Amino acid sequence: MKILKYRKNRRTIRESVKQARQYVDSGKLDQDTLATLIEFDPSKTNKFVGWMAKQVTKNNVPDMEDLRNKIEEFNTFLEKGKAKTKDINQFKTFEDLKKEVDYLNQSGEGISVKDLESEYDVVVDSPDLYIATPYTHEASRKLGLSQFAYRDCGDQGKDSSWCTTYKSPDHFNSYYYQSNVTFYYIKVRSKQLMDRLKEEFPKRWESLVVTALAVLENGRIDGYDGLDRQMSKLDIDKFTEIIGIS
Repeated sequence: MKILKYRKNRRTIRESVKQARQYVDSGKLDQDTLATLIEFDPSKTNKFVGWMAKQVTKNNVPDMEDLRNKIEEFNTFLEKGKAKTKDINQFKTFEDLKKEVDYLNQSGEGISVKDLESEYDVVVDSPDLYIATPYTHEASRKLGLSQFAYRDCGDQGKDSSWCTTYKSPDHFNSYYYQSNVTFYYIKVRSKQLMDRLKEEFPKRWESLVVTALAVLENGRIDGYDGLDRQMSKLDIDKFTEIIGIS
């Protein structure tokens, strides 16, 4: 099983970005701001960049962080089929977009926490392994508190040590949306694989039964065990070889 084939599709520059570049060419938008807008766009084809550039050049955006949040929410509503307006270009101003997103959030017609918690894919579900990749903070937290709970809380309960599963969404959102990192949460199930981990990692094998791999945009892979201790590249290579992924 090739884990990299499950990575989400990387963003490609389409007509919307070409439209935004026209603002750069005319001196109405600088290159740094364009790069920021491309980073903000959560769609796979950068379809919101042109509209965002237009709003910024017209001074319709009072706060860039608010723009990022509303665009992400609007994209989620679109993907769930719950947005009232299907084409972002129908919004004349940022305020128009904000009003619709806020309405959906407040009316209960939008995306519920339950919806967001289900935003993950199960990559492997076998007697040997369970591997899931989350697409929202809510899904990451749900997985961390259920399938991948490892850390002893001291009250006979368990939770997750990974910062991407904390109550605050800051860590997950920063990695996932801003740095384009894809996470794979891995749980070793079979005694056979556990025995192999014990043989290769006699001092820390138990904490590797639950492991998080982070695939960075440049293809590098970082790894963290169940206690959130970072793994060396050598250990990651040994671990992935044992469980049969690459």
